[in-house]
Amino acid sequence: MKIHAHIIAYNEEKILPFTLDYYSLICEKIFIYDNMSTDSSDEIYKRYDKVEVVKWNSNNEIDEMNYVNIKSNCYKERSRGVGVDWVVVCDTDEFIYHPNLFEVLKSYKENGIDLPLTDGRNMFSEEFPKYDGRLLTEIVKTGSELYMDMCKNIIFNPDKDVSFGIGGHNAFCSNCKQTQTRDLKLLHYTYLGKKEVKEKYINRAKRLSEFNKKNRFGEHYYRLPYSYMDENLKANRIVV
Repeated sequence: MKIHAHIIAYNEEKILPFTLDYYSLICEKIFIYDNMSTDSSDEIYKRYDKVEVVKWNSNNEIDEMNYVNIKSNCYKERSRGVGVDWVVVCDTDEFIYHPNLFEVLKSYKENGIDLPLTDGRNMFSEEFPKYDGRLLTEIVKTGSELYMDMCKNIIFNPDKDVSFGIGGHNAFCSNCKQTQTRDLKLLHYTYLGKKEVKEKYINRAKRLSEFNKKNRFGEHYYRLPYSYMDENLKANRIVV
């Protein structure tokens, strides 16, 4: 089973070791589309033999159309025609998960599945986890109920033309065979530590492009999600 990951990143030094550890176990190659990070990301990339970094420059702005273009085209150039069975196209905080992932993907392949449906969950922790070599899926297990807006199609057959909408929430493919069930979980490790979430929201709100502001893309960064985090932390819902 040959899998490639294509991941967009900007100043993600805290979660990067978790992300790259996880996908290094799954993927033969990891392509990072780094938007000119200014933290220690570049040094972290160097620790992973499977990582290839592709730099791109948005002039320090968050413009959703940049993400749409990268996600809709990156795999066509680097993962098509080289014997790759599956590609994962995602952000640094998105983890495709199943306890028997390779077996499930093998079954999908045998049955002609191109675009598996996912069971999207937001994941939560009171503090940002300390990196100690364990997988993030082993440390943070508390998450939301099935959250349809987060059921992104981030894993698919690279031989098919899959195009993404704003935020990657919708994927479009005219001739893709989908699953009937949501066997794969998509874990969004977005809400890890209130201090870190606050920093991320403030920094992203400052970087929103005029295009984003005009279309109200990313406006949620103006409102800290503490009550949402508290609600789900209190529920203590174990999802992995």
